[in-house]
This record gives sequence, structure tokens and C-alpha cells, in this order.
Amino acid sequence: MIGNILYARVTVTGVRPLLWHAFGPDALPLFKREKTGVAGNDPEEWRRTVLMTEARQLYLKPTYVFGALRDGARYTKKGRGTLQPLIAATLQVLDDQRILLDRVVPPEPLPVDPLQPVYLDVQSVKNPTTRARNVRYRIAASAPWRFSATILWDRTVVSRAEMEAVVIDTGRLVGIGDGRAIGYGRFTLDTFTVSETSLEPASGS
Repeated sequence: MIGNILYARVTVTGVRPLLWHAFGPDALPLFKREKTGVAGNDPEEWRRTVLMTEARQLYLKPTYVFGALRDGARYTKKGRGTLQPLIAATLQVLDDQRILLDRVVPPEPLPVDPLQPVYLDVQSVKNPTTRARNVRYRIAASAPWRFSATILWDRTVVSRAEMEAVVIDTGRLVGIGDGRAIGYGRFTLDTFTVSETSLEPASGS
């Protein structure tokens, strides 16, 4: 089985803005907190949904990469079907906890200019339950952002060429991060370096 495993260091570059709206413990706090903003319009929302280190460097969770590639694989054909069930079965993302981006959240007040490397994205969104309009405040990285991730899979299930095709299709048709349904988070594949021996994760926690 060990001889069937392939590793790859994958580096991508964004061609559309990447948005953060992570659902974490702060989204549903255990204790009451002082309210900010009003219902449906809270300018402090981004603080509870951004993923950044203590040094304010932006990052993604490894599960984001897994989910993006799994979703992208439904566009990569294999026979009469797609690679999606095979990707879901064999893919692992080796990076531990954090996949660091080449972007740092600037000091406040945050810019709202989408030409800045990192900015505060403010948009109207529809609540799917109430169908009411809310204002969403999200941290965004303008293109071209960049990150690297390390993955492994079984080559008897998915070939190296098929896995590379999945990454390309994911960047072109699906993207990563929040707002993917409206075209955000799209990227291109820069490098896809395959090894038969274990690789250290691309970025640490």
C-alpha cells in the first residue's frame, strides 16, 4: 500500500478576490457579549469570521482545500462519471491546522478599496431563511494572492495526471473560500510537484 501513495506540493495563484467568512466558536458565543451594530448590519462581523495568525497573516484551514478539490472533481470526467467519489475517498491534505497566504491584515481602520492587497469587503447578501437583505462584512485578499498546500493520495485510485486536472478544474470552475457561488476565490495552478516520498507540509501552524 505504501508504494501506491503519491505526495504533491501544490502552489496556486488567485485570479479573483478571496473572501473569509469562517464559522467558528466566536460566531455563537457561550456568553452574552456587548452588541455591535444592529441586526443584519454589524461592521465588527469580520473579526469573528476571519482566519489570521497573531501576526495578522491570513490563512486557510486544510479542510477548505479538501472541500474545494472534492467539489472541483465533479467537473473532471472519468469514463461516464466524474472523479468526485474517488477524490473524496483517497485525498488527504497534510498541512496541520493552517495554510498560510502571502497576505497580512493591515492596521485598522481597514481599507475598503478592492485594489488594496487586503481590504474589507462590504456587500448585501440575502438571508436564505427570512429572504431579508443583510450587510456582510468580510476580509478579502485581492488577486493575485498565493498559497501552497501539500496533499497525498493513492495512485491506484487517482492517477497523478487526474489529480493535477482536478486542481486545475477546481481553480477554473469552483474556487476556494467564501463567495464561490458568485465567482470569488478562483485561481490558477502554478506548480504541481509530485513525489513518491513524504513531503513536509507547505506551511506550519
